Amino acid sequence: MTEGLDRLAATLGVPATRLAPLAAYDDQQLDRFDELVHGAMTAEDKAFDASLDEALKLVPKMLRGVVQKMLGGAR
Repeated sequence: MTEGLDRLAATLGVPATRLAPLAAYDDQQLDRFDELVHGAMTAEDKAFDASLDEALKLVPKMLRGVVQKMLGGAR
């Protein structure tokens, strides 16, 4: 496997062998795809955090800590 494929596999949290069909692409293309995937995952995490914060505003203050732990853990 190539370095680009290994980096992409690490970003996705899968073995590089699962990405074998992508071996036809060169490292530059795989690095670009890895950047896009990483950016999408970061944006998704931020959106989830923002939506969790908004949802917690609907919960009474006394229960927020407990509900936060149930929904996404303490931050």
